[in-house]
Amino acid sequence: MNRDVRGLIENYYDINVSSSEAITKKAVKLVNEDGTPYFFKRTSYNAPQKYQFLASLGISNILFPILNKNNQYVTQNKYENFYLSNFVNDYTLVAEVKAVNMVNELQKLHEKTSFSRQLSPRTARPKFEELTAQLDYKFKLIEEFVRSVESKPLGVYSMPILSNYHHILDAKTELARLQKRLISRIKEKESVDYTFVHNNPKLDHLLNVRGARYLTSIENGKVGISSLDLAKFYLENEDLNIDMNSIIQKYFGKYDNDFYLDYFRYLVLFMSIKRIVVTDLDYISAQNFINSATSLKRYFDQFSITKKKVSE
Repeated sequence: MNRDVRGLIENYYDINVSSSEAITKKAVKLVNEDGTPYFFKRTSYNAPQKYQFLASLGISNILFPILNKNNQYVTQNKYENFYLSNFVNDYTLVAEVKAVNMVNELQKLHEKTSFSRQLSPRTARPKFEELTAQLDYKFKLIEEFVRSVESKPLGVYSMPILSNYHHILDAKTELARLQKRLISRIKEKESVDYTFVHNNPKLDHLLNVRGARYLTSIENGKVGISSLDLAKFYLENEDLNIDMNSIIQKYFGKYDNDFYLDYFRYLVLFMSIKRIVVTDLDYISAQNFINSATSLKRYFDQFSITKKKVSE
C-alpha cells in the first residue's frame, strides 16, 4: 500500500517521498527527502466539491489540502480520490477546553455558510416517516427484550435493566412530543437557516496550530441544519466536566424560535435510542442499559421540554 501511495504522490505533487507509515486503512504519514511530514488520505468521491465550495466562500477555519499539480484540493483518478495535507502535530489540550473551542469553530463554519430555506412538508414527511419507523422497530425490540427479562428471576443483570427501563419510556414520550412540535413548524412552512454541517465533530477533528484552530475531516459534511452538528457534538462529549446546557443554550439563543433547539433534542434522543444494544441477558446488555439510562437521564436533567414546562 505504501509503495502505491508514494507513486501517487510523486505523480500528482512536486514531492519526493523518502518514507511512509500507515496510520489507518485510508491514511498514511509521509516524509519527503528534506524531512517535511505530510498527511495522505483516501477520501470520498464528492469530497472535491465540498472543499471547492468551502474555499469559494473564503472559509478560513478548515484545514484545506495542498493543491496538486492541477490546482485541485482533491486528486481524482479512475480508481480513487485522495488528498495531501501538511502533517500537523496537535498539542493536547484539556478536553473540556477543546470542546468549547470545537463549538466556537462549528459556529463560525455555520454562520459563514448559512442561507435560508423554507421548510417543505412534501420532503419532510417521508424523512420523519422513515425515522419513526426506525424508532418504532427499536422500541419494539427493547420492549420484547425487557418483557423476556421480567419473566425470569431477578438477578445481577436483570435488576439494572428493569430499574432503568423507565428512562427509555420517558424518551419515547418526549420524542413523540418533539416530533409533533417539529411537524407543526414544518406545516407552517417556516423559513429556517441551512448551513454546511461538519457531520463528524469529534474533538480529534479540531487542530490547534500556533494559536489558530482548524476543523479537519470534512468529507462527511453536507448541507443541513446546524442542530445535527450540535447533537453529535453533545453525544460525543456529554461526560465532560463542562456546563453543556449553557453551551448549547447559548448557541441556539441566537434564534427567535425553538425549532433548532427542538430539532437538537429530537436528534439527541433519536441517536441515543438507536445506539442501545440488546442481545442476551448478560453483562454487555446490562452495562449498555445502564450507560444509555445515564445518558438519557443527563439529557432530561438539562434539555427536556417537560422540565422546561415545569420550571416555567
